[in-house]
Amino acid sequence: MSLLSWAKEKFGWGYGRWGSLYGGEVWAGKPVTADGAMQLSAWWRCVKLYAEVTGSLPLKFYQRKPDGDRTQVRDHPIADLIAVDPNIDQTTQEFWGSQAAALAIFGNAYAEKQFVGTRLVALQPLPYDTHPFRDPDTDELKYRFAYGGKTETLPRGKVFHTKGFSLGGDLGISPLAAARQELSISLATEQATGSWFARGLRMSGFFTGTGLDDKQRKQFKEAYIDPITGNDANAHYGILPPNFDFKTINIPPKDAEMLLSRRHNLEEIARFMGVPPVLIGHSADGQTMWGTGVEAIILQWLTMGLDAFLSNIEKSINKRLLIPADRKKFFAEFDRNALLRADSSGRAELYWKLVQISALTLNMVCDKENFACFDGGDVRLVNFTLARLDQLGQKPAARIQPAPGEPIPEPTQGTAP
Repeated sequence: MSLLSWAKEKFGWGYGRWGSLYGGEVWAGKPVTADGAMQLSAWWRCVKLYAEVTGSLPLKFYQRKPDGDRTQVRDHPIADLIAVDPNIDQTTQEFWGSQAAALAIFGNAYAEKQFVGTRLVALQPLPYDTHPFRDPDTDELKYRFAYGGKTETLPRGKVFHTKGFSLGGDLGISPLAAARQELSISLATEQATGSWFARGLRMSGFFTGTGLDDKQRKQFKEAYIDPITGNDANAHYGILPPNFDFKTINIPPKDAEMLLSRRHNLEEIARFMGVPPVLIGHSADGQTMWGTGVEAIILQWLTMGLDAFLSNIEKSINKRLLIPADRKKFFAEFDRNALLRADSSGRAELYWKLVQISALTLNMVCDKENFACFDGGDVRLVNFTLARLDQLGQKPAARIQPAPGEPIPEPTQGTAP
């Protein structure tokens, strides 16, 4: 029985299931697996970048106010679960980092929702190859996975499923499967490079010359081939007998443009993962690793790449962890400002501008910078140097100075304060 037939009989997984993880046939002939792909530095760095950034960001829980404002909530059970203690084994960075890694590799991340009565108390990660399927009798969505040598099935209500980019259905598209051809080419290129170095940078080929019998072939190999074969060869030069020649059968690395191929493979992997190459240690020709140009590239990734990735997790939390009655009142959100901590002068200038337009209070600034808040710091301020456009050029009304002891009159409309 083939592996595919066994999996289909054992778990109900057909070819489509394996295709969602690994994608099936590859042109370069180098099989692609999750562990194998992680041996490629570009793929490793892209996955690690999504996982570490997601895991390190503060995940906050908010309540919507009737006036459209919001306030952070810390005493809600879900707030504690997602921001402080997801389960008995993991920190929040470990949990959300592993969920982000699974999402970046397989397009799906799973965790079992554990309850005490009706209260959700923990999120326990499930294997990355958990399989969502529809019950043929009820069309109810369920999840099947292997654990401890057994196959277990959980209902929809007990699984926290974050689904990545998809064309519909119950599964997100696996980036590993989608990029399998490029990953296979990259693995084959790295293998060819390693083999070339393992041979001591020597090309393969055949010796041509006078016919030899089996004994003479063996003697010829021991005398002329073995000493110069391999990376640890004890000789680098040899003298062939008369009438012998050597014909290569390899394409030299220069002709194969191996270095250019490796650069191209890196850029293709970064393109598949939506990560600018400069963020994984690769710069294009003529591009520096620092400066405003790179800063603009990073900001573009934060707004067009990472933001959507984080939003996917946030919406999954709001839909699959909150009860229906709470979904209109509460929501979870990553604090993206933690990624945009510029130098101190840049932050000071930004806060000063936001305070002047009443977008922030002074205590809000203190809270963001971990300073102690103070009494009176919750009042919103405004810059009085601003004036209405339709009143520019008008002379303010003269002030009437009251006599000593008289009350100060209230200003009339249009009178300068």
